[in-house]
Amino acid sequence: MKKIFPVVFIAIMISLLVSITPTASAHIGSDVNSLWATTTPTIDGILAPGEWADAATVSFSMEMRSRTDGSLNKVLEGKFYVKNDWNELYFLIQIFNDDYEAQDFANRWNGLCVLFDENHNGVIDIGENGEGVTTWTGSPFYSKNDLYYAGGGFWDADVNAGKNNDGNLAWSHTNPTQGAIGNWTFEMAIPLVGSDGDAYDFAISSLPKTVGFKIWFQEPSKGTDGVYPDDPTDNININEISKGATFGTLIIHPLYTLTIQTTSGGTTDPTPGQYQYPYRTIANVTAIPNSGYKLDHWELDSVNVGSANPYSVLMNQNHTLKAVFSALPTVVGGYSISLARQTSTSQLAAYMTLIIFSGLVLVTIRRKRK
Repeated sequence: MKKIFPVVFIAIMISLLVSITPTASAHIGSDVNSLWATTTPTIDGILAPGEWADAATVSFSMEMRSRTDGSLNKVLEGKFYVKNDWNELYFLIQIFNDDYEAQDFANRWNGLCVLFDENHNGVIDIGENGEGVTTWTGSPFYSKNDLYYAGGGFWDADVNAGKNNDGNLAWSHTNPTQGAIGNWTFEMAIPLVGSDGDAYDFAISSLPKTVGFKIWFQEPSKGTDGVYPDDPTDNININEISKGATFGTLIIHPLYTLTIQTTSGGTTDPTPGQYQYPYRTIANVTAIPNSGYKLDHWELDSVNVGSANPYSVLMNQNHTLKAVFSALPTVVGGYSISLARQTSTSQLAAYMTLIIFSGLVLVTIRRKRK
């Protein structure tokens, strides 16, 4: 087995002296569905009350393992929040009960990245996108948080390739004293369409979009790294980062459109038209028949779904809901005659003839009884 000699850059990137060719591997874990950002977060490294209430949340564990032999150093607990709008993907990542290392000297810092597999093929391809930060403010790479995969196990900053730093990232620690235990918060905004093109940034021009993702947390002073999701077949986490190991699956959703329609004979609340809802929102629609009509049934995407009123639609994709109304029976001389909705002049004439004939018969019967 080849020995891998990691060279720790001052930023959150690793260059391996031995070039390793990325190998394909599956995506693992449950899908993570990014939710619609009804509130745009302020990227300041602080989890403000209500700021991320509209985000999807996932709690996770992260094994911090040696870069050389894969031995387990400790297990960290974390939680991440993810949401998006039409322009940005927003992440907030917390790492709990970890010591603060951010002094201005080599190797006494922490770093965190979110790495992406945009084409969702299970491989880190040249130019794949990442977003990360080092907590060492003295680093010349400190503010260069846009990353790309340069090959050979090396993640570099976009600006080092003459590209732009489009993302926005900030961090904080609840006990910012060297070596003190507290909680990390990393907050970031990542453009869905970067200014550098697909070679260095996302180029997501339509939603929904499925991408692979991996969270990487590193402690260079301890020689350890943690990843989520973790590949159970590889216990050296730095190898997972360098050679394109297992990613999780992130689905970035748009607002979904509910189109409400009716036949003649009534309306709805909301009124017929198009409405947009975040992923998995329940949209309730009430049918309101006109006088002399009733709700016959609903059609969801052209399928009869019954006559419950109101009707609830789970917005997990675009949907069309139609309220189909029918006329109530008409009472003639104590007898009810159900009139269907007319579709032609000949049908109308036939129904009118039937009504007149029925009336004459009833009048004749009553006269004979007298």
